[in-house]
Amino acid sequence: MKTSAMDSVERLPAENDHDQATARPPVRAAGGEPSLSLAGLDFFMVDIQAKRLVWMEPQALDFEQIAGLNEASLSSALRNLAQNDQKQILNLIQHTVKHGSAGPVELGGDDLGNGLSLIATRYQAEGGRTFVVAVAGSDLEEEGTGTAVRGVAPLIRHLVEGSERAVLVVDSFGYLRYANQALFDLFQIPDASLCIGRNIAHIPNRVGKTLTSVVLTTLARRAPVEGNKRFFLASGDSMTLKYDMIPFRVSAGLGGVVFSAERINECAIDFQQIFNMVHAPLLVVDLRSRMLVASNNAARKTFAITEQMMEAAPITETMLHPRTLVTLVDHARKGSTTPTQATVSGFDGVTRSKRLRASLLDGGRTQYLLIESKH
Repeated sequence: MKTSAMDSVERLPAENDHDQATARPPVRAAGGEPSLSLAGLDFFMVDIQAKRLVWMEPQALDFEQIAGLNEASLSSALRNLAQNDQKQILNLIQHTVKHGSAGPVELGGDDLGNGLSLIATRYQAEGGRTFVVAVAGSDLEEEGTGTAVRGVAPLIRHLVEGSERAVLVVDSFGYLRYANQALFDLFQIPDASLCIGRNIAHIPNRVGKTLTSVVLTTLARRAPVEGNKRFFLASGDSMTLKYDMIPFRVSAGLGGVVFSAERINECAIDFQQIFNMVHAPLLVVDLRSRMLVASNNAARKTFAITEQMMEAAPITETMLHPRTLVTLVDHARKGSTTPTQATVSGFDGVTRSKRLRASLLDGGRTQYLLIESKH
């Protein structure tokens, strides 16, 4: 085998876990290339001359909608793996190019859940092209039917996407596969792209050391955990959360843990009562549907609002002219605190001139407009 073929396997730069400026990109790079995930991996193939890697992404943990056959440059495909896993895979490829076969190579291991064993074989194609095919070891036990259960990712996403509880999914190798917006808000994480696809052991400065510790401990013990705990944030602040960790296993070599948490409401106050105690009329509008989704007692009394009327039609067909709503949204996005003079049609048939002040509320999947009517 020519040395040039083996030398064409490029070396990747070491991961700097403490430098925010050199953070790796999210699961998909700017060019749209996916990245390899070891959990559930069955095989991959490397085109040595083209420096391209092809692999099958399992459906069960497909939060990025890249299930199926994927292809990327070698450096891009391996970018989110731990540095040691990168080195072992590159060494496996190099030894296979040189000797014709190599392995098994053990990745992960029992400390982080189900490990992965890879063996590789060289294939020489016509025209002098060299391919390396690596296959996951088949000595792991199969499920009862021999087929892995599919659909874990869409099920979790459906259940928790808009949940008020913070939810995080980490695969059996410790890589962050998914987190909902509530988790980013709760843990004060400004940029999700610096976390998703990364190993949680390498980013405690971004997600907080307590979250990293409880996730890795649960992966090692493979037992559910629940309770109250003080979590330290990346900002240096801390808070007490009620949390639970649920390990799951889809098939041999494919699993992880689901972390969910919420604040402990020690005062047990119904915040709807506070909403209703505000003397100024308050309205909450879903900007996606333009439906009036909430109103306090003052607004219901002033504008004769009922639940049935709120559900009847968008607010632009009942209380506000469409141009008025657009103006309020523009003021809210600019952060303006100056009330805007507008005409409001009550459900009692009375049209009133009001000074309205608007603010935007981020609800994750949609935005809400909080409208305050000034006297």
